Amino acid sequence: MTAVINLREFKEQRAASTLVLVDMHADPSALEGEPCSAELLEAIGNCRTALRHARALGLPVAFTRQLNLPKTLWATPNCPHWIKGFEPTRVDMVFDRQMPSCYSSMEFAEMADRMEGSYVIAGLFGEGACLSTAIDAFHRDHRITFLADASVSRARRDVSALTMHKAVSGIMSLYAQVGGTQPWIHATSPRIGASR
Repeated sequence: MTAVINLREFKEQRAASTLVLVDMHADPSALEGEPCSAELLEAIGNCRTALRHARALGLPVAFTRQLNLPKTLWATPNCPHWIKGFEPTRVDMVFDRQMPSCYSSMEFAEMADRMEGSYVIAGLFGEGACLSTAIDAFHRDHRITFLADASVSRARRDVSALTMHKAVSGIMSLYAQVGGTQPWIHATSPRIGASR
């Protein structure tokens, strides 16, 4: 064996080998007051591209969704429908949570620990679930990658959605590696002619 493995590159490639998609469901309350903007459609398209790539390579895929607890013990939780094309398959992981951070799901936290905190995250919405997950990951010494072009943020008060997302992406860089869908696809694609 004559090839020398760069451990940093190996760890970074491994870090991008599990795709976590956040809140990819058609919950009318999540999109309330949000027009179907070009940015939203582009982000969903990039999530779709990342999902297709992960499935084509057989990479693990996890979906997370925030559910409200039922008001009584006998009531069943209201589970919103997944956005068309984002329905989990039998091999995908699905984690339900009550708080914005994915780590509020004990099962998700256990999965992230087993992966040594290495995964890539995308989905709805950057200023909520994605940012709070990145902060929690940072405090657990987990190294995650945020696909900024596969996420959008909502407008808040007098800050536009686009300005909010640029700010969130900048803040996110303090807690995670920020990248794009195509560079992630390129980094995780098998190298042609690579020695084994």
